[in-house]
Amino acid sequence: MLSYRHAYHAGNHADVLKHLTLLAVLQQLRNKDKPFVAIDSHSGNGFYNLSSEPARKTGEAAQGFLRLWQQRDKLKNIDLVSDYLALVAEINPTDTGNSIGNYPGSPAIMQAQLRADDLAILMELHSTEIDHVRDNFKRDSRISVHHRDGFEGAVALTPPTPRRGVLLMDPAYEIKADYQQAIKTVLAVHRRWPTGIIALWYPLLGQSRDLSGLIKQKLGVVADSINIELSVATQSDEFGMHGSGMYIINPPWQLAERVNAALKKIQPLLQV
Repeated sequence: MLSYRHAYHAGNHADVLKHLTLLAVLQQLRNKDKPFVAIDSHSGNGFYNLSSEPARKTGEAAQGFLRLWQQRDKLKNIDLVSDYLALVAEINPTDTGNSIGNYPGSPAIMQAQLRADDLAILMELHSTEIDHVRDNFKRDSRISVHHRDGFEGAVALTPPTPRRGVLLMDPAYEIKADYQQAIKTVLAVHRRWPTGIIALWYPLLGQSRDLSGLIKQKLGVVADSINIELSVATQSDEFGMHGSGMYIINPPWQLAERVNAALKKIQPLLQV
């Protein structure tokens, strides 16, 4: 199934968690001189307009990142959050007030953190999205784009060269089988690339649909791993996504402490 289009969900509370965590990981990788590689298994477009019709149709960005953007002057001194807001400001050189002309997806956040010798590998299977991501990054020789299934590609393209790096996996979870496939892929990549940082995003859904416990149970067998979650509403009985999480294998030092400190500051602004 390939009906999912992230343009309708870009900038929501799940993106806030995912992108804050990704940025923190990349910053840690930059702390050493050795080059690294950043891999995105389900990349999407790379850039999104939060004032576009898809974004306005769902209103998810208005309940997510745009709440932070509207309070950016008050958040500019909060560690990690300030860097996140500055990154968005850099790709919006014209003052946009409370709206955003460009919002960076995970590939754009990766690109912003790459140094001259670092690399990024982007994968996208959707036949329309792949054209957008190719166009968005075609001028950057550090970035390679692959039109392929992210689960298959994550295993096939690891271990990468250089060996230092991070794999971000954020499938749409359109079908229940995606959960098992995500777990299987993460464990396979970890076997092939035992030193790599692996960050798996997952949704927190209504009680009758929530399979987040399966991810935490199955990946809990990996010794060096952490789990970070952000919830913005009370869990419903059936429908809705009240939050999301990041399960991270081989996390950089004090990653959980840094991200959780930032989330504690912004969670009240995202609360439904």
